[in-house]
Amino acid sequence: MSGPKISVYSLTGRARSIVVGQMRCEQQSLACFARTKEIIRSLRGFSENFDQQIRNIQLLMKRTADGAEQIERIQSLQEETKAEAVEIEKELVAHTPQLSAKYRITEEAYAKKKAELKRLQAVQKRAEKLKAKLVAIFSQDGENASRIQKRIIQDLSNLNVEQFSESGLNFRDNAYNIQKIQASILNDLTGVYSFDLDDETPDTSFHERKEAIRKKLSELLKDRTLPDGIIKAIKQAIFALQKIETLQHLTTFDSVTVMGIFRKIDAYKHEAEWKEAEYAELVARYEALCSMAGEETKHLLHSRSAVKRIKTEVERLEVLLVRQQEQAYISECVDEVMKDMGYDLIGSREVHKKSGKRFRNELFTFDEGTAVNVIFSPDGQISMELGGLAREDRIPTFDETEILTRDMEAFCGEFAEFERRMLDKGIVVGNRIALLPATAEYAAIINVNDYNVADSTRISIKNVTEKRRKQAEKKVMRREE
Repeated sequence: MSGPKISVYSLTGRARSIVVGQMRCEQQSLACFARTKEIIRSLRGFSENFDQQIRNIQLLMKRTADGAEQIERIQSLQEETKAEAVEIEKELVAHTPQLSAKYRITEEAYAKKKAELKRLQAVQKRAEKLKAKLVAIFSQDGENASRIQKRIIQDLSNLNVEQFSESGLNFRDNAYNIQKIQASILNDLTGVYSFDLDDETPDTSFHERKEAIRKKLSELLKDRTLPDGIIKAIKQAIFALQKIETLQHLTTFDSVTVMGIFRKIDAYKHEAEWKEAEYAELVARYEALCSMAGEETKHLLHSRSAVKRIKTEVERLEVLLVRQQEQAYISECVDEVMKDMGYDLIGSREVHKKSGKRFRNELFTFDEGTAVNVIFSPDGQISMELGGLAREDRIPTFDETEILTRDMEAFCGEFAEFERRMLDKGIVVGNRIALLPATAEYAAIINVNDYNVADSTRISIKNVTEKRRKQAEKKVMRREE
């Protein structure tokens, strides 16, 4: 074979940026897709929020004139939200991201990937905007309901016997009836009792309600997912509850302290939901990269250390994938350039070394009875050597060596053209390992039987006698001229 020409080729700066850019566009598209799906799922959960909010306002309407417009607004918003969520989901499905087995190194391909990402980001932004709107509305409505509750509680605390007498109401025991009306209204507001008055004494009602609040708080302690800060607040609330002796104090405690704890739990779970969504996005990126790189995913438990490990794996796989895409593109360009220069692919083979490394060989015709053997190594090296063709393993004869040396010299001249054309495709020499001259010591015979060759492929075997005859004829023709 000719003196080995061993080089590590790489993409030029812009070509490499296009590969990296397309890959990152796909990863961000996957993340957008996963996050938007999670938001859509959470939007479905607002249906119960709508229903609960309507029930709460209906309850307040039993004691106040406020609420009719709120109910109408919430019902309208519920329908609008449902319709908007459906449209977002349709748009998301229509723009489901697709992973590329191989990237085209063109500005047009990169622009297309960026456009796909931009569309998905717009869908995600639309979903986030809708969810933020709902969260804000429910938060505002909750504050309004709380203010109404506090106003009613304040009004109740100011009730006295004279007010009932002035209103023309006659009770056998005004003080007793005031307490009973207070208990009924407050029970309705907190949802502990039914709307109907019963015959129980205020004392019995107070103790039952106090026990119900205690059970509600104790039940929260069973949630092992809550952080220490919230658990501590719950225990402090239970301790404070034991010291409460009046219905008015108990009602204030329930509407302020207990509801405050529930708001903290909601905020914590909302944050945990976002963190879970971010973790899901990270896992989705990791699994996609494993699929693209041909690696099996590793089972990692959901923990801080696991998140760090997955991020490390994502970074490693991204580097590996860029290199794989780069080599695939370079290999494709080698085939294209060789074909454009008149070298036909006549055979190929895969070589597996004991070390586990795999090499791919491609055989291209050069001249009659000779071919260029291109060897692609797993570390990115590409070797190009010229040799004579035969159907057996042997060394070249003296005459064959002489002819092969001249062919090697001719190939050395064309190798420079090969690299010029590769540069036109955005590929440069990253590292030149060997560029040896055409000398007799590198003359060799290639056994075509070691390659996978199509039955329809015609191969010219090295024939020194025929070669010398044709060369002699050329010399005679030149003399006669």
